Amino acid sequence: MNQMRNLSKYFLSIFLASILLFASVLSPSPAFADDFELSPAVSEVGETFSDKYCVAISNGSPADQAALVAGRQMISSLMRSGALKEVMAVPKEDMASFIASNIFEICGDNIGVSELELNASILNLANQGPSQSQNKPFNPSSLINKNQNT
Repeated sequence: MNQMRNLSKYFLSIFLASILLFASVLSPSPAFADDFELSPAVSEVGETFSDKYCVAISNGSPADQAALVAGRQMISSLMRSGALKEVMAVPKEDMASFIASNIFEICGDNIGVSELELNASILNLANQGPSQSQNKPFNPSSLINKNQNT
């Protein structure tokens, strides 16, 4: 009986430890663009991209092409701005989530894709850029390097 009690305490402690581990690792991602903690310069770049994305959508671009249109429109000014290094230092996942959330706040949810699909699409574009070997930094030029012939 004593052995069973010790065994149950052992499994209970493992169970609680695993819950704490998962809770710390799987913290919820921000639901709204305002929930992200990005520098003002990076936030402004993300908001500008989101605005241009929404304009592209309203001009008839499909959701998968609107990111390319928005990226092409703003890349030269971003290259000249002082925010480029800051933007590239932001983890791709954070920037993609921020942009997707911001697009849904600005455009609404009737853009033809879900926020999750949009986030995955933006992250996919960011991962296809010239600095593929680096998993972490967001590279805004990657948004225009894909499908340059489109």
